[in-house]
Formats: sequence, C-alpha cells, structure tokens
Amino acid sequence: MNKKKLFLVALVLSCNLGIYAQGVSLHLRNVTVAKAMTELRKKTGYSFVYEGSDLNTTQRVNVDAKDVRQAADQILGSQNVTYTIQGKNIVVSAKGKQSQDHPRSTVNKAGRSTVRGRITDANGDPIIGASVKVKGSDTGAVSDIDGNYSIYASPGEELVVSYVGFKTQDVRVGQKDVVNVTISEDNKLLNEVVVVGYGTQKKVNLTGSVSSIDYSKEALSRPVTSTAQALEGLSAGVSVMQGSGRPGSEGFGVSIRGTGTLNNSSPLVLVDGMEMSLADVNPNDIANISVLKDAASCAIYGNRGANGVILVTTKTGSDGKVQVTYSGKFSFNSPSRLVRWVSNYGDYMEFVNEASTNLGQGLKYSQSTIDTWRAAEKDPNGIAESGYPNYVAYPNTDWYDEIYQTKLMHEHSLSINGSEKRTKYNIGLTYLDNPGMIVNTALKKYNINLNIISKITDWMEVGAHMWGYHDDQDRSDVGNLTAWSFLKSVPGIYPYYDGKYGGIETNEEDGATGNPLLNINGQGPSYYKHNRLLSTVYGQVKFLHDFTFKSLFGYEYFYQRHKYTEGNTGTYSFSRKMEVNIPSSLDQKYTYLYHSWANNWKWTSTLNWGHTFGKHDVSALVGFEEGRDFSGSEDTSKRGLLDMSITAMDGATEMRNISGSDTEYKYRSYFGRANYAYDSRYLLELDFREDGSSRFAPGKRWGFFPSASAAWRISEEQFAKNSFLRVFDNLKLRASYGKLGNASVDNYAYQSWYETGYTVMGGRKSPRFYLNQLPNIDVTWEKTKTFDIGVDFATLNQRLTGTIDYYDKYTEGILISPSIGLTYGDKTAPKMNLAEVSNKGIEATLGWQDRAGEFTYGVSVNGTWNKNRVQKYKGAWIHGKGTNPNDPSDESYYNNIGEVSSGGRQRIVEGHQINEFYLRRTIHGNGSYFNSDGSVNINGGPKDGMIRTEGDMKWLKAMVAAGYKFMGKQSIGKNGIWYGDYIMEDHNGDGVYGGSNDESFMGKSDTPKFYFGLQGHVEWRGIDFSMNWGGATGFATWWREIGQNSSSVVFGLEIPKDVAYDHYFYDPENPTDARTNLTSENPRLTLQNPDQTDSQENDFRLYSCNFLKLRNLTIGYTFPKEWMKKIYVENLRVYFSGENLWTITSFPGLDPEMRAGAGYTTMRQISFGLNVTF
Repeated sequence: MNKKKLFLVALVLSCNLGIYAQGVSLHLRNVTVAKAMTELRKKTGYSFVYEGSDLNTTQRVNVDAKDVRQAADQILGSQNVTYTIQGKNIVVSAKGKQSQDHPRSTVNKAGRSTVRGRITDANGDPIIGASVKVKGSDTGAVSDIDGNYSIYASPGEELVVSYVGFKTQDVRVGQKDVVNVTISEDNKLLNEVVVVGYGTQKKVNLTGSVSSIDYSKEALSRPVTSTAQALEGLSAGVSVMQGSGRPGSEGFGVSIRGTGTLNNSSPLVLVDGMEMSLADVNPNDIANISVLKDAASCAIYGNRGANGVILVTTKTGSDGKVQVTYSGKFSFNSPSRLVRWVSNYGDYMEFVNEASTNLGQGLKYSQSTIDTWRAAEKDPNGIAESGYPNYVAYPNTDWYDEIYQTKLMHEHSLSINGSEKRTKYNIGLTYLDNPGMIVNTALKKYNINLNIISKITDWMEVGAHMWGYHDDQDRSDVGNLTAWSFLKSVPGIYPYYDGKYGGIETNEEDGATGNPLLNINGQGPSYYKHNRLLSTVYGQVKFLHDFTFKSLFGYEYFYQRHKYTEGNTGTYSFSRKMEVNIPSSLDQKYTYLYHSWANNWKWTSTLNWGHTFGKHDVSALVGFEEGRDFSGSEDTSKRGLLDMSITAMDGATEMRNISGSDTEYKYRSYFGRANYAYDSRYLLELDFREDGSSRFAPGKRWGFFPSASAAWRISEEQFAKNSFLRVFDNLKLRASYGKLGNASVDNYAYQSWYETGYTVMGGRKSPRFYLNQLPNIDVTWEKTKTFDIGVDFATLNQRLTGTIDYYDKYTEGILISPSIGLTYGDKTAPKMNLAEVSNKGIEATLGWQDRAGEFTYGVSVNGTWNKNRVQKYKGAWIHGKGTNPNDPSDESYYNNIGEVSSGGRQRIVEGHQINEFYLRRTIHGNGSYFNSDGSVNINGGPKDGMIRTEGDMKWLKAMVAAGYKFMGKQSIGKNGIWYGDYIMEDHNGDGVYGGSNDESFMGKSDTPKFYFGLQGHVEWRGIDFSMNWGGATGFATWWREIGQNSSSVVFGLEIPKDVAYDHYFYDPENPTDARTNLTSENPRLTLQNPDQTDSQENDFRLYSCNFLKLRNLTIGYTFPKEWMKKIYVENLRVYFSGENLWTITSFPGLDPEMRAGAGYTTMRQISFGLNVTF
C-alpha cells in the first residue's frame, strides 16, 4: 500500500435536514473544490470524507445546484472518483478502488489481525469520518456513519485517532479485537478564546485590539528569570527592554504603544485579577497572557487602562486523571558583553605617560618601574623578593575576568494537576537558584501556586487561589559598577591572595587607587529578603439560564527586609609586604536595616447575561470593584560596632539615622460592557468604567471612561464569497474609540505636604516641621483618548494569518510640577494637569502555520512603528535671531529653551519626542580650507570634526585669526585644541563654534521608534526546533565615561582597552613616531578631564542603539510514548536552549537594551533541561 496522508474535511453542523435530495441553493463561481465542499457543508450539514490522494481539492469548479446530489456531482464531476451518500457523509473514493469497509480476512499479510471498534464523543454520539491510523505505518481507516471502524493491527501497537476539532488520542491495542475510543473536543481548534477584561471572548468576535500569547510553551524550555523576559518580541505593540542582568533586579521596562505620559507609563498587570509586577510572576505558573492595547479592550479598566493592560492567567486544574509534571533547567550563565579595560600594567603606564606628554607635561611613571613589570611578565611564576609569585607581586589584572564568572543556575518545578469528581486542582512548586555572575549577588527563590475549583452543583461554583514567593539574596555593592570608586583602579593590583585583598604595588601610583573586587565584595553581613503572598476566593452562581453572578475577594501581603553592614577590610601590597589601605576603626563602622510592608485588598463582583435570539447574540456585563492599598516602611542606621561579627541594631552604639512612613489610598469603581452580534457578521461592543480614587480632592475624585467599538466580518458576506474576497477564510474590519484614565499621582498630591528635618537656631541644631509641597485641590485624572482601526485576516485554509492596526493616542491633563517663583523659597510646586502627549503608530503581525508530510512548521513576524510627540508643556520653543517676543527690534540670537523645557542633554519640550537628545554637533566641513581669494573658508575644515592633518590645523588657526571662536579649551596648543581633538559646529551662525546656543535636537531619544520580533518553529518525529529574534531601531543613548569610552585619562584610573589600543596620535615634532595613527575615530589621549572633545556634551558620544538579537534558540526531543509507557512515564522531553546568544549592533557599550556602558551586564545563557509527566 502506497504511503498516503489521510485528510478529512468533516465539520458537521447541527441542523435538521432531509434526505440528500433536499432543496438547496448553491451558486459558486471559480472556487476551489475545498471551498465548494465547505460551502455545501455550511448550507446543508453534509460533509465529504475522502483520502487525500483520491481528490484534488485545489481544482476550481463552478456550482449551480438545487439539491445535495446535484451539488456533489458538480463538485466532483471533473475528477476520477465515485461517491456514496451515507447519512450526512459524502464518502469519496477513487474509481476502481476497493472500499475500506471491514477487512475480508481477519489476518493480513503482515500478520496483523482485524481490530474493530466505535469512535464517539464525550456524549456518546458517533464520530463520523474520524481518521484511525496505526502509528509508524501506512495502515489507516475512516469511521463510518455509526462511528465504526475496522483496521489491521497487532497487540502492542498504537492507534492514532484524530478528527478535526477534537484532540488527537493514542490508544494501545491489547489482546481484544474490539477497541472503542472516546475523544474530547479541542476548543482551541474549534473556537480560539482569549482572555479580556473580566471574562473571555472568542477571538473571531473581538472588536478591540488584543493579542494572546500561549506562555506555557515559553516557560517549558527557556531559562528565563522574569516573565517580562519571555515577552520580548512576541507581540506587536509591546516593547520590552532589559536594564540590568542583576538577579532579582533585571529592570525590564515594558510599554504598550509608546510612552503616553510624563509619569508612570507602565501597563497595568493583573494576575488572576490581582495587580502585580511581571517581575514577581513565576513563569512556570502561567497558562497564557493577553495584552489589551486599545480603548475597546482597556476602557473597562478605566483609571489604569491608559498605558495598556496585561492579563496573566495562571494554570488551573483540568479534567481527567492526576498528572504529575517535573521540569528541570540547568543554565550556564556568562556575561553577554563587557567593556574591557587595559589589563597589562606596563602598557597602562605607557598610555598614562603618553597622555601626560600630549599636554606637554612630564612622565607619571619611570621607565624602571615599567621595565620591572615587563620583566616579571616574562616569568610570571617566578618568586619576587617579597616571597610572592611574580604574577601576584607584579600583577596584570583583567578586572572583569575577576568580577564576572560563568555560573550554573538551576531551576526545579513540580506541578500536580487533576480532578476529583466535581473538583479540579493545580499545585505548583518552583525553586530557583541563580548564583549571579558576580560574587554575593546570588538569589534563591521559592514559588508556590495553589488553585482549586469546585463545581458544587450544575449552577454553583467556588474556587480559591493562593500564590506567592519568598526569596533570599546576597547583597554586595554592585551599585559601584557605575561609580567612580569602581573605575578608580589599575591593572597593577592583584585582586585577592592568601586571605588579603591586593593594593597598589608601587609608590608611583595614586594612593587613592582601589581594588574593584573589594569595592563590590568588601561589606559585612548583608542581604535582601522578600515575601509576597496573594490569595483570592470566589463564588459563581448561574441562574435563570442566561445569568451568571461572580464575586471575588483578593488579598495581598508583602514584606521585605534589607540589611547592610559596612566592611572592615584593608588592602595589601604583595611586592612590598605591607598594608597600604588600613580600614577605619570599629567605632566608625555602621549597620543599616530597612524593612517595608504592604497589605492590600480588593473585592470584585460581576453579573453576566447572554442570550441568542435567532441570528442575534446579545450579552451584557455589569460590575463593582473596591479596594484599599496600605504600605509602610522603616529605615534605621546605627554607627559604632562592638565587633564585626555582631551587626544587630543593639550591637551598635550611636544612632545614625531613623525614618519611616505610612501611606494608603482607596478606590471604588463601577463598570460595564454590552455586546451585540448579528449573524456573526456585525459586531458591536460598548464599555464604560466610572472610577473614584482617594488620591484626588473631594469633587475631583470621580472619572468616567467610556469606549465604543464595532467590527464587520466581511468574509461572511455573500458578495465576498462570490468575489475575489473568497480567498479569505476570515476577513474582519474593526474600529474603536474611547477615553482612558491614569492616576499617576501621589496618594496625597492635592494636600499640603509637611516634613520634618533640622535647622540651626541660635547656633544650635534644632528640629523643624515645615511645609514642603504646595497643595492643589484641582488636581485630577490624566485622560487618554484612543482611536484604533484594524484588519484581521486569514487565507489559504488559515495557514496565512495577519493583523494590521493603526492607532492614535492622545493624552491630556498630564500631571507635572510647573516652575514657581523664587519667592516660594524651597517649596516644591504642586502637581498640575498641564501637559499633553500624542502617540501615533502602525503595528502588524503576520503568521504562517503549515504541515508538509511529517513536518509541522510555522513563522510569525510582528513590528510596531510609533511616533511620539509632546503636544503641550510649558510653552512654545522660540529660537533664532530677532525672535525675542518681548523685543522684536532685538536682532541678537534668542532662545527660551530653559523656560519652556525641562532636562539637560535630554529634554521635554513641545513639538519633540519625550526626552529627545539636545546636544551640540561636531563640525562637518567640506574638506577645503581657503577660498580662491586666499580668505579662510568658514564652510571648510575637517570633514568628521577632528583636527587630523596639518591642513586642518592651518585652517583652525586661520579661523581664530579671522575672529572666530572655538569653545571648549578655546586656545590652540597641546594644552588646548590640538591634533586629535574634535571641534563643534556653529549651529546658530554667530561665529562661536560650540557656543551656548549651538545645541540642537538630534531627532532621537532613548525610546525606540520601531521594534519587532520574529519567531519560527519546526517539528518532526518528536524533534522540535524553535527560535526567537527581536530588535529595535530609531533610538540612541549618550554615553561618555572615564575608563569606559573616553580618551580622557585620569591618573590611577582605568583606561578603556578599545581606546587605548586604537586612538589618534600625531606629533608634529616627530611625524615618524611609531605610534602615529591618523585614521582612528578616537581622540588623542590626554591627562585631563574633560578634554577638548568632551568639554561640551555633543553628538560624538551619541550612539545608535539599534539592534537585532537572537533572543532564544531551542532544540528538543520528545520520546515516543510507547517507549515511555514501559517505564510508566506519560511524556518525556529533553532540550537544549540558548538565551541572548547573538546581538548585531554598532553600540560599543554593554547590551544595547541597557543603553549604558557600565552596570551589571545581561546574561548569555546555555541551558539544558527536561520535562517529564507521570
């Protein structure tokens, strides 16, 4: 028997029709056979059953039929097949082919015997046309009108039973020749359902912009430490950027459709109805995530919906037998990228000397000291005069190799899922041990998730859910990674040896130079501890057939405790056998303790109603929600320890600091939603929410947030079925408009703020109680109006799907603190609803899912372009000559940037992006120097801004002689502007290059304008392969730091490796110097901070952060079930996975998502793991 793939087109609709000759009106032109069969099924309920090789379903036909038989004749007439009508099935077979009814013999040539049985659904009704196949062979059969089948199979073999809309089931053949099978519906295939506000909806009936993510697949393989990490690149409109690699503090920034406010722009995250941070959600407990992006989907959340909503649904129990699942992951974590320092001390000393002589100054290090290090380098294991090895006494330390280490992270998760009569339950336990890549940053986290749902009667259901975590984390001073004290070191210090931290090894070195490892790791007993527990209980009652009432009460408890103790460790010179940095005495050491807590509750009740009147589907929801958030903190520090081993508060002698606070707010909301659908073609939804918050003054506390949305399923129209639009299996046009809110204001913003402090009265320190912030009783909600229009489509038998949206968000009444007069003294201005911001954009998602033989594969790509503008702030930016509105006759250059904007190198001003860069530009001349008459050409000069050649220098001197000024060092010379320095342009044309009014906007901020993702997967015979790419463009960062990317050299401080070994050098007094480098883009080394290039903030240090990143690559294998059942295992999968594997970017710093050159860098992870279910 030739190998065939059994195809089935058998979606039977429930309708009371007569015999096959019943009347039907079917008129189709130039449609495929597959489309014609689908239309006949929709109109009559008759389905075609056939083998794929017997029928060409892509052939086009015309149909003009009045009954079922006539329609079948016209659909099949041009093909070499015959058919019979059995009940509601039209059974097709090739001409001359024997029927696949019951085998005539009980044993075939392969020695298999006949196995018969009946296939039914959960209600006992027969499944007609189900595919039955012997796994691993070509033997197959199809169930008949009564659900019966007959097939050759041997004991021990497995039958694979599949049917469209039902879950595929594997059944082992025993000694009996009768095998009956009951299969259950696969609702995901029949009707994909997505979670929306306070309920669920079929995706096909959505009128708003909602994306759904099956998160359980992500959690199975990826060694993610945060839920936000696995969201990167998976959904259009959602930007996820990681700020750090520090365990427990990864700093993921999540935004939906741009930044819509100058305050908190993070989306609302609800986990089973309770507000949480994505960082606190255990990825292993998540079933799916819905992202609500427009007013239609978010308005029901009112006061927090303006920035979008992320709904996280955790796993619940399921019907069937108890399943126990273990998931183990083991990941080798290493730095993804580092900015290296010079690690050879001999080279370092020569670079410092070069930086000094470049300014005409003397040498910092003697040649004899350099020679000593060079000699020891040649014999690293030799013994120095001090008795220590040369590599310890005369070190060449690569500090990042000492600070960062590759570590093994492991995670173990256990899940118990099942049901007992009317009760379903899920128990999830997870343990994570993340050692961090830097010493004393390890995190151990324990998660629990308990979920129970009991259906007491057919009309009453109750449930309880409890989840949370406890974590313990070591505490080190990793904040020093971005501090001057961390950079203040040299490679000539050994990190740690023989119980001692190394110090400077020569008296020529700066005595303030430190040991970076000690700076990070030198503290006493220190830690972080966190506890968070959330719980909900609910009851649900169905009554009067169409009504459902649900009431849920949720409670959150949070407590954290932080401790820090100052260290008591000095440093030691191994070459001189002496202490070089003696720690302070115990009476100067301090210990610090901070703890805070939160107790929050929320009560939500909803009433749902839904009914179908013929072709009219109507539903409605009304609800009430009330809650209270209460939090507090205490902060204590004492000085004077008795012993470094006693760090409790009662072990210190002198109070250093004590403070604390309590805060709370309450809210109450009424909300509702109404849905109407006619014939699944015309869809309408209305939503509203009225919110009240104690954060605002009486009379301003309530806000009303409505939305309306509609959709038209064009593909269901008859004209679409008879036109070129018939290529679409689904084509839906939708639009929405609504108003959303944001309460981004402190709990007491409308009131006067009084604080305590100290002042000096009569020469004595005295306590004081004073007014800090002025009140504003008119402060109220920020309001966002959102318009969205979108198209959803599916074609090619739903293999190709897509979604395209255009959105326009406008936020007004944004809360800012305006400038106030100096007569108010040190008072802080109150928050006022003054600013306005807009976001406009386009987002699109395109996906392809298909099967080729035994290969299943798919590709999905999404992208979002967003334009952000500040529409109203503190007034219009006016600049230019003669533009002074107070004196039109004044022809001088006027610029009111300081009055109408806020910020420094990144500013907020009307008409520009939020935090757009505002900098001077390096000069870009045309390369010529003088005009034909011999005068200096003001448009000439260096093409890239650097004085590189003697021609550039000659032009510079001529410009100065002509009266032009070059800001920065101003004078020309080694200690001023010299070869290898950059100069700025004269943007405003006043003859001063790099002057105070030569700054301009760069057209970029640190927020991407375009972000995208690409996912792909392939499965074949148990092997699965997947990858996830992501990226962003149109954003930048300004980065300049000594020791990281600057050519400024500071004595006793690190020098960046890339700059040290590739920088400009030219000595006009010795043009043949071996160090000459005229092509480098890095300026000359100078022993000054800042140097000419960095004396003014300019675009030379503005780096593009555009990137494309391979976020994840996974390959796995699922063992055959027949193998696993022998060892009593239901499912076993092993996999290898890589995270953050490859980044394509021009940014020279750390991870471009961090937009920095220093800090706790992100991880590259290589992991392996297994998932086993019993």
